[in-house]
Amino acid sequence: MKTMELTPTTVANYSNMSMTTRVSNFKKSAKKFLKATWRFLMVISPAYPQYVESERRKMVA
Repeated sequence: MKTMELTPTTVANYSNMSMTTRVSNFKKSAKKFLKATWRFLMVISPAYPQYVESERRKMVA
């Protein structure tokens, strides 16, 4: 994890950052998160029905 030192200069630079830049950064982060989530779901989706079925068999037996 990246750490950032909080100094008055850092705060001033952040305050001067335009709102459009912040919104743009948020959109990029949200897009990356959604893509990663989608990839994760695509990877586990073939295995999930098999897992559920095996759990059902354990419960019955």
